[in-house]
This record gives sequence, C-alpha cells and structure tokens, in this order.
Amino acid sequence: MTNLTKNSWTDEIYDRLTTLIPKKTGIVCFDFDNTLIRNDFGEKIMDQLIMEGLEYLPKDLSYFFRDQKLWKDHTKLSLAEKEHLVWEEYAYQLKEFGIESGYRWTSFLFQGMSKETYYEVSRRAWQRVYQPEEETGVFPQLEMKDLISYLNHHNWQVYIVTASPEPGIAAIAHHFPVKESHVIGMRQVLGEDGNYTHKLIEPYTYGEGKVKAIEERIGTNPDLVFGDSFNDYPMLCKAKEFGVAIDKGDPEFVKACKSKGILIQPYFDFPIVTK
Repeated sequence: MTNLTKNSWTDEIYDRLTTLIPKKTGIVCFDFDNTLIRNDFGEKIMDQLIMEGLEYLPKDLSYFFRDQKLWKDHTKLSLAEKEHLVWEEYAYQLKEFGIESGYRWTSFLFQGMSKETYYEVSRRAWQRVYQPEEETGVFPQLEMKDLISYLNHHNWQVYIVTASPEPGIAAIAHHFPVKESHVIGMRQVLGEDGNYTHKLIEPYTYGEGKVKAIEERIGTNPDLVFGDSFNDYPMLCKAKEFGVAIDKGDPEFVKACKSKGILIQPYFDFPIVTK
C-alpha cells in the first residue's frame, strides 16, 4: 500500500504516521487483542479447546483448580460442566490474583499439543469467530491492517507482542500479514515428546515482560508501538518515536498515557471490515 487510508485515524496520528514511515525504515510493535483485532482472540482459543473437550490435556487437572477432587479426572465431566467450571475458575484467578496471574493460569489449557496441532486448533478457532458483521466478532481492524500494508511497503519490521499464546497467534499472523517469527507471545516449555507443557518460558509477555521480551528477541526498542491497556503501557513508553494508545474507555489508562506523551486513538469505528 503506497498510501495510508485515513479511515478513523485522528488527524494528528495520521499525519505523524504518514510523515514518519516513508522517511525511514524502523521497527513497530503491535499488541494483538483489541489492538490489531477487534475483541480477544486469546480467549477464543481457550474456548476452542474447551469446546473440543480438553482432549489434549492429561486426565488429572486437580493442580490447577480449587476443587481438586472434581478435577482429578476431567473426562468424567460433561462438556457443559467443563465450560462453566473453567471460566468460573478463570474469573476467580483474575479477581483474586490479578490479570497477569490469571493469564499465567491459563497456560495449562494449552499443554499437550505439538506446534502443528496448536496451529490447527488456532485456525479452527479463527474460522469460527471471524465475524466482521458482529460487534462481538473477532476480526482485524481495517485501520491496522492497512497500516501494516503501508509499513511493509516501506520495509519496516513489523512485530506482534502479545500476552496470548505465541503459537496460537503465529498460526494466523499471515492474515495481517506478519511473519510467524515476528510474533512474540506466551511461550511454553516443549516436552521430550514434542508437545508443549504447562510451564512458561520467562519473560512472560505481560507488562514489563513485554519490554524484556522485546529486548531479548529483537534487541532494541521499537520506533512505534500500539497498545490498548496497562498491559501495554511499559512497551508504549519505550517507543523511540511515539506510541499510540487505543482508547477503549479506561480514563486512568488514557491519563497515564497522556502524561508520557503517548498519542490517543479513539477505538475504531464499526463496521470495520467486510468479508
């Protein structure tokens, strides 16, 4: 894309993007859920695994739940019970221990899969939830997809930095398009059988962990950063040129970003994209 379409970008952000990007080659990091896409795809992968009966998991999941007796053998639970109980426990983890801890807790759901199986599950989930005509659908933000095309045209290096599982997002990165190797997310230790375990590889890509992962995986701070929450705030603050915060209605986040000179982009208009 030789020209960036204005769409819903603010005048200031549009002007700064179209001035900076053609002048140099640089590095840009995007958060994924609610930034590159509308809504949360990481949770949709969780949904997919639950809908498929947690078939890749060991029978005994008691370590991950308060009700250990009930989860001693999850194959005895109905699909409806699993769905209700997993989301109930997830909500509890978020409320009692915070967002990062809650996200870390979810890693057990993604164990037992090879990389190939992980990709297949993710792509099935994407196919199921890709609904551009629905407010609750998961799909690329048109402004962001156009921006990536514009960045690629000018030979920028484009990365996705997400708290969601790295293989799950890498599996669909070609839709944007972003290289699979340029997805930096939640990583899990591979077992000797070639399947992922529930154990996380640090740094976990949440908050300051995103900054540490960028330092390790890219080696330098990005020129541009886009994010939508306090999870992205440390990364936004590290942008060499400028960061863009997507305003979804959190006044504290917006205030913190403004105090650091981070630009504010109101959440993009709907409808965003059509098939």
